[in-house]
Amino acid sequence: MKNKDTFHILALDGGGTRGIYTAQLLAKIEQAFGTRIKTCFDLIAGTSTGAIIAGAAVSDIPMQDIVELFDTETPHIFRRRWYRIPLFLSKYPSEQLAKVIAKHIPATPLGEIATPLMITSSEIARSEVHIFRSNYGSHDSEGTPTTSKEVCLRDAILASCAAPIFFAPKSIDNLLLADGCLWANNPSTIAATEALSAFRKEPREIRMLSIGTGHSTNMYQQRRGWGFITGWGGVKLTSYVMTLQAQASAHTAKLLLRGNYLRVSPEIGRWEIDNLTQLDTLKSLAERDFERHAKEIRTFISEASE
Repeated sequence: MKNKDTFHILALDGGGTRGIYTAQLLAKIEQAFGTRIKTCFDLIAGTSTGAIIAGAAVSDIPMQDIVELFDTETPHIFRRRWYRIPLFLSKYPSEQLAKVIAKHIPATPLGEIATPLMITSSEIARSEVHIFRSNYGSHDSEGTPTTSKEVCLRDAILASCAAPIFFAPKSIDNLLLADGCLWANNPSTIAATEALSAFRKEPREIRMLSIGTGHSTNMYQQRRGWGFITGWGGVKLTSYVMTLQAQASAHTAKLLLRGNYLRVSPEIGRWEIDNLTQLDTLKSLAERDFERHAKEIRTFISEASE
């Protein structure tokens, strides 16, 4: 039975293939504590690859299945177009990503999902933030545009995964949507805000587990030329912005929630979001970090799963 005095939140970062770290960590939680992720939290928020994992969690899909998704499907998702002209086409076709999502995630309308779920995206035509929400009943928030509850979970995930340069935007309800990483790669702050505003909770009542996909320690070095390609690194700039936002959101959430905020994210090399060579390393890091933080993690979910 859930402790009604504590509001448990799970916030999942974006990060492309690095999401295998998140999936592996959550799989360890399910295995060690004998529970399903959806039963441990009152609100689950995800961005991009975190949206895939969040969608699987609220669909009661075992996290080990999602680890296997990353292992087997990411080479197909991140397969470059043989005919790609970089200035005119996205790096990868969205059709293959859509096929993988359709294969593993149910086509459930958001309005039929009982577990409170937030998926972030960006409305690029109007330069607005956009949040997909499941069926909160009377808990809908004000201040952010919300699409129809008839929108399919799969489509919401595809919109959240449409990282600039990597994938084309997704059109839903006459909106042109791209990756939520542009403003909420780490959805901790918006999830906390949702708890405060939509669910009328106090900071002391909130307990949040935030899982990142790695913080690079060697993104840039001093150099002479700082052009878009030669200095900023083209697509590397997207990864840098994502990492910076994730750090800012984590600091803000920590200030707001203090000891009720647990952030788990490893230090990594400069691994781009389409890197396929570090999957096993990321799984090992997740197992290491679970062992390091197991006691803390238990305190953040045990009351919700008792």
